[in-house]
Amino acid sequence: MNLKSTITGIAASAILLAVLGVARLFTVESQVPELEIREIETAIFEPPPPPPPMEEPPPDAPPPPPALTSVSSLPDPSRVPIPQAQVPMDITAPVENFFTDLAPAPLPVAPEPARTRPAPRPSVPSLKPAPVRRPTPPPVAKSHYNANELDGTPRLLRHGSATFPSSLSRQGVKRGTVTFEVELSTSGSVSILRVVSSTHADLVAPARRVANGARFTPPKKSGQPVKAIMRWPIVIEK
Repeated sequence: MNLKSTITGIAASAILLAVLGVARLFTVESQVPELEIREIETAIFEPPPPPPPMEEPPPDAPPPPPALTSVSSLPDPSRVPIPQAQVPMDITAPVENFFTDLAPAPLPVAPEPARTRPAPRPSVPSLKPAPVRRPTPPPVAKSHYNANELDGTPRLLRHGSATFPSSLSRQGVKRGTVTFEVELSTSGSVSILRVVSSTHADLVAPARRVANGARFTPPKKSGQPVKAIMRWPIVIEK
């Protein structure tokens, strides 16, 4: 087995070498051009020469020194020049007085010294005794109150019974009203004080029976039961 594998390896190596040899024969050699190295000269450009300087004109000749005859003395700066009049003046001429139409300004007057006011006197508190406040007495409870002074209008609980008068029925009257001024006790019972008005006189008696048997809720003032006086219209129908 080892011999067979050895022979196989040798044969494969020989075939590989033969292939490499044949491939070398067909390889085309590439021609590489040769590079030529040349020396390059560097050229340096010089700037143009500057223009020649301009010739300056010759300086003017200095003036000749002054002659001795033209020298004059300088004025003394410490002396003030005095103008001289060219016209002759007559000193003996009379001088007129000078007048003006404006009156002279008045002389200043010294201001008067400010008058100092006397300091106010300190107020002295009065020695009057303070008024004594008397306690207000509690409101006196009234014996009777009107209907508008109560906490609310008393409500009718029950009333008496009455029959319509036959005399009025024969006259064709079917309804009438009698108004009483009544007193309500603290328990709500009714007491007739007087007759205020009546549509028919025959209705007063039956209206009294209705009022005497009536009962109201107790009248109250500030939550307390009180006596009250009120007007009560009683309507009687057939």
